[in-house]
Formats: sequence, C-alpha cells, structure tokens
Amino acid sequence: MAEFFNTGLSQQEFLDQYWQKKPLVIHNAFKQFKSPISPEELAGLACEPDIESRLIQEFGRQGSWQVRHGPFSEQDFETLPATHWTLLVQDVDKHVPDTQAILDPFRFIPDWRRDDLMISYAPEHGTVGPHTDGYDVFLLQAMGTRRWQISDQPLLQPDLLKGLDVQILAEFEPDHTWDLQAGDILYLPPHFAHHGVALNDCMTFSVGFRAPSQTDMLDAVINSLLEHNLATGRYHDPDLLVAAHQSEIDAAAIARLKQLLHQTIEQAEPVLAQALGNYVSETKSSLAVLAEQAISDIPSIAEISWEFEQGHTLKRNLYYRFAWTEYDDYAQLFLAGVSYRVDKKEARFLPMLTENPVITNNDWQHIITSSSLAELLCQLIAEGGWYWQVS
Repeated sequence: MAEFFNTGLSQQEFLDQYWQKKPLVIHNAFKQFKSPISPEELAGLACEPDIESRLIQEFGRQGSWQVRHGPFSEQDFETLPATHWTLLVQDVDKHVPDTQAILDPFRFIPDWRRDDLMISYAPEHGTVGPHTDGYDVFLLQAMGTRRWQISDQPLLQPDLLKGLDVQILAEFEPDHTWDLQAGDILYLPPHFAHHGVALNDCMTFSVGFRAPSQTDMLDAVINSLLEHNLATGRYHDPDLLVAAHQSEIDAAAIARLKQLLHQTIEQAEPVLAQALGNYVSETKSSLAVLAEQAISDIPSIAEISWEFEQGHTLKRNLYYRFAWTEYDDYAQLFLAGVSYRVDKKEARFLPMLTENPVITNNDWQHIITSSSLAELLCQLIAEGGWYWQVS
C-alpha cells in the first residue's frame, strides 16, 4: 500500500490513526516544492468576475476583520497596506489545470468528498484570525513561512466575536505551535481551532474536504423518495388510548413518529446512493456559469468518431462534479446532480467516464462496443461534462 508522503504511514494507517481524529504536521511532504502559480497570477484570478475571491483585512478602514468580495481591480491591491491582510481565491484547481497535480497525492480519499483547492496569499502578519472549520483540510505551505497555532481537541460550540462577516474565535489558547516552510503540510480534522499568521510573504494551498450535513442529506433523500414515489405511508395509531387532554401531543405520538421515520429510511435504502450521488455531484453555484459554457447539442456517434479521426481529444470539464456507484444488477453515473443508469456489464467503464482527465480515440474504440455506453457519452458531451480539445 502506498506511503502517505514521508510519514512512514501507509495511506490506510493515516486514515485509521489521524483522519477526523487528530492533527498531523508533515515536514517536507513535497520536496523542493515550487508553486505552479505566482502571487501576481493569483491576484489576476481575483480580478475575474466569475471567480470567487475574498480580501480580509485585520485592520480595515471600516473596522476590524473587514471582508471584501471580488472581483477586484489593480487599484484595490495598490491601496492595500503593507501588512495584515489576506487574499483568498476558491476553486483554483478548476481555474488553473496546472494545479491539478497537487491533488494527486490526496486521491486515496474519494474525489466526491473533496471541495476545492483554495489558495491564499498574505504579506507579513496576514491572517484570517483564529477559527474552526467544519471539514477536513490539508494546509500545504507553498511559499514563505506561516506560523500555525492549533488546539489539540475539537471545539464543537465555539464562542465567536459578534458583528463580523468572518468567524473569529472570541478566545483562543493554542496547545501547539509550528512554523511551516514551502512543501510542509498541516492536516486538521473538523472543528480543531487554528490560527495561521504569515511571518513573511507567503502562499498557502488549502485542500478542503466537504461533508454533507444531516439536513442536506435528509433533503436529498426526500427528493429521491418523491422522484421514485416511495415513502407514501401515513402516520397511524392503532394503539391509540383515550386522550386526557384534547390538544396534547403525548410521548406515545412522538414514539410513533420516530417509528414512522425509521420505516421511511428503511424504504429509502434503494435510493440512498442515488440521493448521495445527486447531492455530491451538484455544481457549485459560483461555478455554474463557467461550467455551462461547454453545454452543446447532442452529438451523434458518427460525429464523435469523426472528431477522434481528426486527432481531437475529449477533455473532462473540471467545473463539473462526477461520481458513480454500482449495485447488484446495474450502476449509476452522476453528473451535476443528475443520475444516469448504466448496465451492470458496462460499469467497468465508469472510472474512464468520470475520473480520466481525457478520453482518447483508443478509449472511444472500447466505448463504442456498447451502443448504450456510446449514447451515454453523447449525453455527457451535450451536458458539458466533456468537451473537445483541438490538438
């Protein structure tokens, strides 16, 4: 089994011992690391209207911890103070494909769990303040030095400073302090308080992993139940006793409701995977405009063959999310919150259709052995999940 960076741990041992359990510092995880993007290029991304970005100033003109959202202009950056601010740009892994390679060592964790690669730049003393996150994150130091202070226990109900547009802990007493250099990584499980401060001009890459909330998944399951016309049973009470009070909802009624909901979940089991797949493949609202630029008419199988014959290659749209799952008698592919049924015998092609960065003519020759699979690819191209890259 592959080693988890240079920790002496296998990937599974890291998951068993640290994942969602305790922090881990990995020095020199990326040897001789050089950032594939410069601070100037990051600032350029923050000036683009369809790219999500923020500027956080610890001492802004309008008060402490001032937050501004992009797009920004050159003048915005020229008027910033010399210290105590941070620029953050979301989804850089989609906007700059050259950064995709940074994610490769983390792909032993399912891609559908990953949110994005966020990149921050900060001059000396730049910080977003002490805070907690509700998700797992790997913090890769890409340039300069950042001092991290962290707690050694999760903080589930933090006390926050009031009246701010950013969540800052009202009190923070760190248990550990580490200075991270370029190539070092700090892994943090959810809810561990942390405070990172730039000791000089620095960039930090954040590989974040999202997790659906209970309400998110309940909503997704309800939508799947409605789609399949399941869970149509009603509350019933054949054991009803004479009411002592006409308006009281008694403990027995609550117990019946709990039983009804338990039965609903049991009925939902056939569509739970679909509910999860639809949810985790939904396109982020901030990326929808960019993602949908690749939408096209449905091509024919002959048209796809012609494109390949011209030496063209299909490229996966990074702005969309893919996932897939396999059942006893069929499989499903998920794209942008929509599910597509796939014959069981064709499930072996799902990694190619959802994970490969490109589909070549050689891949296509395998795909067209199944007309239904070829038609599925036609649909995925029309939806913008795949688009032609002209050589």
